[in-house]
Amino acid sequence: MQSVFRLLAPLLIWASFATSMEAAAQTPAKTKIRVASVVSAAWLPLWVAKDKGLFEAHGLDVEITTVQNVSTVVGALGRQFEVSGCTPIDIIKARLKKLDVVGIAGNTQEMSSNQQMRLLTRADGPVKRMADLKGQVVATPSLNGVIHIATLNALRQQGIDTNDIRFQEMAFANMGDQLAVGRVAAAEIVEPFASAPGKVATTSLGNPMLSVADPVVLTCWMANGQWAKDNRAAVLAWRAALDEANQYIQKNDKASRAVLTKWTRLPDEIANAVRLPAYSTRLDDAAIDTWIKASLAVGAINEKLTAAGASFE
Repeated sequence: MQSVFRLLAPLLIWASFATSMEAAAQTPAKTKIRVASVVSAAWLPLWVAKDKGLFEAHGLDVEITTVQNVSTVVGALGRQFEVSGCTPIDIIKARLKKLDVVGIAGNTQEMSSNQQMRLLTRADGPVKRMADLKGQVVATPSLNGVIHIATLNALRQQGIDTNDIRFQEMAFANMGDQLAVGRVAAAEIVEPFASAPGKVATTSLGNPMLSVADPVVLTCWMANGQWAKDNRAAVLAWRAALDEANQYIQKNDKASRAVLTKWTRLPDEIANAVRLPAYSTRLDDAAIDTWIKASLAVGAINEKLTAAGASFE
């Protein structure tokens, strides 16, 4: 019996090896997607999809790189990255430069029932309404960025000449201190900074983002246009994984905030208290056209642009 086993053992090993090789050959290779993102609660669905294996379950091998400013990544799409976080303004500016970029999914929406942005001023200061900003300095994260364009649009709708206001670029983390010492009269700020306790009490002059639309797409995902066309299944899998991540966040608040803490390194007390954005993968040409109209209205862009084909369908 032992001699028979010795004769059959190599055959059994070979059969097992051949079966494993056949199974491996039948398993489709995962699509590699190199992603650029910044550190912000806005991108929590990305991190949840990565950490909870949702991308992998949809056949994607996602590699995340943290960058300081996603606006600088546009030119690297199709070479260093396949996908990047962005705002609709980034897509618009890329198309004006004739770059092959397309929006492949929404990420966050600003809406009256879940607000992330505020135009804050000192509670004890002279600014009580937007009209009082004439002759003042206002902090902005990025001139002609999505938040700044929203502020310009809100001021324009109230008949305020924005040329009478000086805007100064500044990191969100520094805005509270600059308000406290009086170097700026107001700040275009978002969560978690908008709700963080500061050195002085603040009050809100409103949410300029809602002057554009309610709801309105605030952040989204873009990709190289040719890559998206050649990898349609991967784009659909990307959306599906993020949809599942959004559902996970809604049902698992504590676990989701643990992911937020891991990726942002925020203190637990802040990560647990921050108001999370309204997450949605919905994105279409109409959503981008809304921002084209707002940009034209405030002079952020001067060339008329069609939104047709700006989002991937």
